[in-house]
Amino acid sequence: MTDNDFAVNEPCKVILLATDGSEFSAGVERVGMELAAQNQSRLHLLRLLLAEEGSDAAIVEEQDATLSLEGLGALCTAQNIEHVPVLRRTEDPAQGILAAAREINSQLIIIGRRGRRGLAKHNVGEATTRLLDKLERSVLVVPRLFSYWSSGVLLVMDHEETEGDQAALAAIQLAKGANIPLTVLLVTEKGDEENREANQTVNRLVAMAQLQGVEAEGLIQSGDMDEVTLEVARQRSDDLIVCEPRDRSMLDRLFHINKLVQLVGKAHCPVLVVQSHPKTDNN
Repeated sequence: MTDNDFAVNEPCKVILLATDGSEFSAGVERVGMELAAQNQSRLHLLRLLLAEEGSDAAIVEEQDATLSLEGLGALCTAQNIEHVPVLRRTEDPAQGILAAAREINSQLIIIGRRGRRGLAKHNVGEATTRLLDKLERSVLVVPRLFSYWSSGVLLVMDHEETEGDQAALAAIQLAKGANIPLTVLLVTEKGDEENREANQTVNRLVAMAQLQGVEAEGLIQSGDMDEVTLEVARQRSDDLIVCEPRDRSMLDRLFHINKLVQLVGKAHCPVLVVQSHPKTDNN
């Protein structure tokens, strides 16, 4: 596997799991450990320290974080998961998470939909929102009560914005690892369901999955991307959504609109956004 890619049969070997030790991170911790156990990954357990260094609050916070990571580490040890506890002091949670991901060269960040601090926008916390805005690395956002996907994976493709097969490779890998079916959904403009190129794309990705022994089916539907995605996921009882980044218009950026954040906030299950070309500080 290259440093930048998910690849079939070569799972992501270094995962950064960001937890705040609260009930909002329960789903993150369960999914992170299960994913690491299935793929024999090294799991970096990140706990951010946000209180002012040297203050009484900082001492209490560090003690709490250390005990929390020790408990989580014991659970990892019981499952033979290679793990590394990481304490990082930062004033900016999103930047702290990204800095940790860069240091360990992790291409996958697992984070909760929201945390104990900050306001939630579209039911998505501030740090998660900023990670999705910046999207330096692939990000898996997990709801608080979620355990693990066991019904199906939904791969969502936008015909006009498809950049490559990295999201498809990730979806196939995860469906194969969990031994569950994959649905390839390509969303088109209304009235364009019979688009020849769209059909070719869906058929190619379905064939790619089937060659890996994954039960797969393709769908082409028109309409609003989020509405179609959520409806198909509900109809098929899929419990993991995999998608690519989306281009944001100047207007969206001006008014701080990110449709990925809206999708994540409405989804009943985790959403994995696969970054095909991880960014660096020089991008």
